[in-house]
Amino acid sequence: MKPDDKKIWDIGLNEDRWRKRKKRSEDFQTVDAVIDLNTAKQLKRLQNNRFIDSITGTIASGKESGVFLAELGSKGKEYCKAYSISSPIVVKIFRTSTLNFKQIIRYISGDRRFRKHSKKIHHIINLWVEKEYSNLQRSSLAGINVPKPILAKNNILLMELLGKDGKPYPLLKFTPKAYTRSTLTQILNQTKLLFRRAGLVHADLSPFNIIMVDQTPYFIDMSQSILISHPRALEFLKRDLRNVLSSFKMKGLSVPNEKKLFDEMTVDFPDKNLIL
Repeated sequence: MKPDDKKIWDIGLNEDRWRKRKKRSEDFQTVDAVIDLNTAKQLKRLQNNRFIDSITGTIASGKESGVFLAELGSKGKEYCKAYSISSPIVVKIFRTSTLNFKQIIRYISGDRRFRKHSKKIHHIINLWVEKEYSNLQRSSLAGINVPKPILAKNNILLMELLGKDGKPYPLLKFTPKAYTRSTLTQILNQTKLLFRRAGLVHADLSPFNIIMVDQTPYFIDMSQSILISHPRALEFLKRDLRNVLSSFKMKGLSVPNEKKLFDEMTVDFPDKNLIL
């Protein structure tokens, strides 16, 4: 999760792709696998509009997205100041060639916010990004521990960096000392608040999607998160609880009863057909 400070990109004023200042073949492989021509054009517009200045490091590169660090431009700094967000920020770029569209449709089709959607690939990707932005915004306003979203544009999502001195905090998966009773209690409380206050289910909660900000867990990767009005919301909530409890149990901790937790979280669950 630590960015490589040797990887520094900017956009050439007369080019339609990212240009590296320091060249290494493995760096090009990381960037070129994520940034296609259309993505590069969008990034260039953000730079020309002085919203971002340059990409300064790589946080992660997965099958469906690449996550980078970026310095804010003058307009970006002014915009983010109102939300107490400072440079650097996170730029999450969804890969247009490797996203699992059948999986995406599974989470979008039951979401009332996206009832009408085209089956065109680029439109589905844009909806996926818009969905993560909306979920992060909804969660943040409800007081859930998530990174604050900044901007969604096509397959690009800008958000707050959960880190210190320009370096991201680690994932729970890679923080063995964080597997404590306190951490588990916080995660379960956040899951309950997400469900009851924000009206969302994470739907992919695991140690890979939880960042430890000092001793506090934060939820990330919420593109697949769904409203509790989704027909499979309770199924995914059960899966989230099972994943979290199993991961802590494997570390030797005694964990609460899954069914009891589920019943407590969903007590007085309203008619989900009435929930917006």
